[in-house]
Formats: sequence, structure tokens, C-alpha cells
Amino acid sequence: MKLSRTLALGATAAALAFAGQAQAITLGAYEFDDTEFGDTLLESDGGAFSATNWLNTGNADPGNPGYLTGASFETGIANIGLGGRPTYTIGYTGGVDNDAGFDLGIVTARYSTSDSITLELSLDGINFFAPINLGPGQAVATGVSKSYFYGGGGPFGAELFVTSLDLSDYGFGAGDTLKAVRITGAPELDLIRAAGFGAAVPEPATWALMIMGFGLAGAGLRRRRTAIA
Repeated sequence: MKLSRTLALGATAAALAFAGQAQAITLGAYEFDDTEFGDTLLESDGGAFSATNWLNTGNADPGNPGYLTGASFETGIANIGLGGRPTYTIGYTGGVDNDAGFDLGIVTARYSTSDSITLELSLDGINFFAPINLGPGQAVATGVSKSYFYGGGGPFGAELFVTSLDLSDYGFGAGDTLKAVRITGAPELDLIRAAGFGAAVPEPATWALMIMGFGLAGAGLRRRRTAIA
């Protein structure tokens, strides 16, 4: 009975140790961190364009900030370079960390081959670096397709592409954190997400070893305390 309680406490401790940690959101060969998706959205036109150009795998307007935020690839905004080229400022409460290699992935739904992106990056969510132009040739196919309703019509199928950025190439120092991006693009650019790449989720075997480790440590502590008493 004591051992069972100890193992149960060990399992709880292991779960708490990982509570709130990043989970992997995969898109083809790409792995995103579910804590590094945007959670706020500012639309320069007050939402006039997105109200009739939203994308969703379900036939319902996802609204603001759901168009471009949250850890999924089910929603977006179509043709963001039309309608006076509104800009979309996506904020990250936790930020996107500048680590080694690529840090940020811009996910687009590829209906055309002219999906160029204009992007501005911010360390504080207020001040932005000079605009970056990312050509359509930088987008890489994921092999994943989605069917989106467009402004209530559809659904229409499209393959998802990712344009990857290393923040170190754009003025960020080691350990800096991206707090916001401002995006517009070519007339036919269909924007799905801008999110941070992430680390792997612990394997089931690792979970088992950690739980057993917590249990054995707890049992050993109980034995030592009994001996001292």
C-alpha cells in the first residue's frame, strides 16, 4: 500500500514537472512550439477586410484574434495584399525565443505561386525593425493539405507551405525574444500562422522512467526517515 501511494505521488510529481511545458504541434516535417503561437491580433483596417476574407476548415467566421492566433492551422485570412494592403500585427505573450537555427515559421496556404511576404519584427511589441521581403521561392511545401471555407464559400483545397526565419539574421541577439510581427504581402497571399519552432515532447519511455525515478526517490526518502526515527 505504501509503495502504491509512493508511486502515485511520483506520477503526480512527474506530471507537475511537465505541466505547462511546451507541446509539439507538427506540420509535415516541421515542429512548432504550442506556446509560441500568437495570442493577440491587431488589424490596421479594424477588421473590415478579414470580415469577408476569412479562412476556416469549418464554415464559420473565426473572428479576431482567431483568424491568425492559437496553436492550430485551421484558420487564416485570404488575399491579404488586397483591400488596401491591411497589416496584421500578431503579438506573443510568451514570445518566440531566438535560439540556434530557424526560430519562426510563416505558414501560408498555397493557392498561387506569387505568395511574397512583407514582415516586420519587434522585440517589445511597439517598435519594429525595417521591413523584410520574403519571396515565394523561400516557401517550402509541407505535404499537408487543408480544405478551407473562404468567406463562407467552399471548401477549397490548398497545400500548406512554410517560410522559415532565423531571428539572428534580422537583428536579434542570442537569447532575445520576439514579441510581435507585422505582416502583409502579395495580393494572393493566404496567411495561416506565424509561429515559433519548438522542442520535442517527452517520449512515453521517458515518462515511465521519470515516474519510476520519482517513486524510487520517494521510497528511499521514506526508508531513510524510518531508519533515523
